[in-house]
Amino acid sequence: MPNNAIEPILRVPQTIRYQFQGILKTRLAANLESWLLSAPQANPAMLEMFRDREHPPGRNLLPWSGEFSGKYLTSAVLCYRLDRDERLRRQIDRFVDGLMSCQAPDGYLGPFSASQRLIGRIEDGSSPTWDLWGHYHNILGLVLWYRESGYQPALDTARRTADYIIGFFAKHSLAEAGWQEMNLAISHGMAVLYQETGEPRYLAMLRTVEEAWQGPDAGDYVRTALAGTPFYATPKPRWESLHSVQAIRSLYEITGDPQYLKALLHIWQSIRSGDRHNTGGFSSGEQATGNPYDPRAIETCCSVAWMALTADVLQLTADPTAADELELSTYNAALGAQHPSGRWWTYNTPMDGVRQASAHEIVFQARAGSPELNCCSVNGPRSLGMLSEWALLERGSDLVLNCFGPHTLTVLRPTGTRVTLTTFGEYPLKPEVEVVVECSKVEEFTLYLHIPGWSVHTRLAINFDAQPEPAAGSYLAITRSWGSRTSIKLTFDFTPRWWLGERECAGTASLYRGPLLLACDQRYNRLELDKLPHLSLSQLTYEPAAYRGAAPAPDLIVQVRSITGHDLILCDFASAGSCGTPYRTWLPITD
Repeated sequence: MPNNAIEPILRVPQTIRYQFQGILKTRLAANLESWLLSAPQANPAMLEMFRDREHPPGRNLLPWSGEFSGKYLTSAVLCYRLDRDERLRRQIDRFVDGLMSCQAPDGYLGPFSASQRLIGRIEDGSSPTWDLWGHYHNILGLVLWYRESGYQPALDTARRTADYIIGFFAKHSLAEAGWQEMNLAISHGMAVLYQETGEPRYLAMLRTVEEAWQGPDAGDYVRTALAGTPFYATPKPRWESLHSVQAIRSLYEITGDPQYLKALLHIWQSIRSGDRHNTGGFSSGEQATGNPYDPRAIETCCSVAWMALTADVLQLTADPTAADELELSTYNAALGAQHPSGRWWTYNTPMDGVRQASAHEIVFQARAGSPELNCCSVNGPRSLGMLSEWALLERGSDLVLNCFGPHTLTVLRPTGTRVTLTTFGEYPLKPEVEVVVECSKVEEFTLYLHIPGWSVHTRLAINFDAQPEPAAGSYLAITRSWGSRTSIKLTFDFTPRWWLGERECAGTASLYRGPLLLACDQRYNRLELDKLPHLSLSQLTYEPAAYRGAAPAPDLIVQVRSITGHDLILCDFASAGSCGTPYRTWLPITD
């Protein structure tokens, strides 16, 4: 961006078009048809709560009710990038116009009355509002839609909102807002606006919030990271803090100060090593604990924030480890949080347990006029939309392919050359992938292919000629003059692999096949899950299994032999529990 001192190494191509197939196509379609196209109509209070904020007796709002509109909008915009569905385009147009019409003349864009704004309390007086947090999500959604559509009124509305906040806190302390890990996420909103507009007042407000991070009730994110403190041991290790951490990325880009990058990467690595679960999900009881075996709830919103932060790290650094993380989180945590029908998302997607709709498990968030709205139902779809943040990226004039589909991705290069990458195969269900590169005219550039860290031995052929084995956990660089058709065949290493459990999971292991975590779902097994026979890792093999039962069918099903001779049927984690049956991903082992 023109207002940055440092540009990320990887960027989303502005001209990209996506056409997904396989599992991702099915899940994206379910999300579109069963949620995005109907959520505002089925839950009209999503915007009506803004319109009647001054009407007595006042709604019984949650502290975070103002977030629902912005989270829905952000999810919708990111998902629109992927399929360009005209119905969704019209839906977003209507929704944005509706949201803009809710803005007060002074710029306020929340659901709370004049006496409650920004530093007030909810109707019953039990809690401060998360009003700044809600404004952050609305600003982010509006700016994303402006970037996608060029719709100037969306950006103008976001700016008026930010200007109102700046003026308000010229007279008040940010500490008065309360709930600092939530409300100080406005830092990211101010950063996004400064990077978009170059207006000094947004940078000044970002700096003001940065100072507030060091307050007694705030997270002190930069200083604790530079001191080497694990994220779970910082003052505010709840998941909402990750959106403030995203502002650290912006501070690095804006200033070029490497200390910001150091702080950002420390926090990311701390979460990755100590709080990212076997599912690719983040959080235990809605925060970092330093224990990936902690059995408490793995909230969907937390995993979405983790994926957003990881996409930031990937774009800033081109670290293939971040691409590994996004693949793991997408195929397991994200798809596991979405019911295959697309009708609901979980609040908690446990390692061992059952899947419950968020509208069921956190029904306390439901209100008249918004029976389906909760923090996770509006935010979960963002995890699918974030495919646009990592599937195919640009590195200067080169291309970086991170997601192996199957799909067709088309990019128009600055020279006018149209490049189409078509990925064939059934990945991630099967290890064989063919990437066909077609250019409208011959042109030289480098195509970087993500080789996952788990694929220890990857076979490679270009135009049917065998090539040296690429290194695991790297980007394979292929530089050539690309013409009408080039075939690249990859066979990833689907050898059984595992994660040995510790602490609460001692004596067990999680099994993987490629990027997919496997689960033992009681739907396919007559054995009691608390009395499963042990597995021998040294003798572990995956044998094909067939499923001929009722829908929804699992995407993957295999069988493994236990030491007692009993066969366990395992399915992909994303499909586990879809019928309400309990499942396990930590399985008992003998060696």
